[in-house]
Amino acid sequence: MKHHLTLKRTNLTLLGLSLLCAASEAVAQSSFTITTTTADAFVVTGSASNPLGSNLTGLNFGGAGTLAIAPASSTKGEFDSVIMFNTAAAVSQFNSTYGAGNWVVTGLTLSLASNFGVQGAQPNNAVFNTINAGSFGVDWLANDSWVEGTAGGNGSPGYPNNSAVSFDSIPGLLAPGYDSLGTYAYTPPGNNLYQNYSLQLDAGLVSDATAGGNVSLYFYAADNQVSYLFNARSYASNHPELTFTVMAVPEPSTLAMVACGFAGLVAVRRWKNK
Repeated sequence: MKHHLTLKRTNLTLLGLSLLCAASEAVAQSSFTITTTTADAFVVTGSASNPLGSNLTGLNFGGAGTLAIAPASSTKGEFDSVIMFNTAAAVSQFNSTYGAGNWVVTGLTLSLASNFGVQGAQPNNAVFNTINAGSFGVDWLANDSWVEGTAGGNGSPGYPNNSAVSFDSIPGLLAPGYDSLGTYAYTPPGNNLYQNYSLQLDAGLVSDATAGGNVSLYFYAADNQVSYLFNARSYASNHPELTFTVMAVPEPSTLAMVACGFAGLVAVRRWKNK
């Protein structure tokens, strides 16, 4: 009799584990990495120590091979950057895998790399500050209509002389709405090495990302120390990347399987304790 009871307990345990495994497979996560931006640019104030001049607020740098972040107190002036990803391919894949409306975002990871990623390094273009660790902020922008522009590292006229983004256009970038996605620490990792940043799953960001259109992000210094360069899409390699992690929305049958699995394991434990 004891032998039969042991077999029954074992069978119940296996049944519960099988149900849990089946349920976990049904809600397994998958990912998609967008390997470059569709637009990006840095904007800068300039300074007395910047070789381009003390007032660069009306210049565009959309065609440069790098993007930059630095505070207003930095030697070469303040640097902010704006980038845009298109999420159509990611959304198409998830819709094909799970069905439209049957998946949710569980993570959005931004990956940035630079060919100037060593503490204290001076980039080849003297416009930029030397590389330094620090903190930076990232905002989601409701505005996706900004224009990258074509000017390289020496700049050319931007907004308000034309539609290309410049430091002067920042109020317009922010005007339709923006949300903070958090503050992140930058520690120079070495040249051409990616650093990964998990973005906060802000409602505006997630809604934008899952719509299958453009997602714009704005970068700025969060302390008076950071000087961060990272590759733009016009550089030869190691472009900015955005990785989606998603999972299926559990169907009622899946939730029932989870409940049954737990119930089975609880029953077995109670039986063993008798």
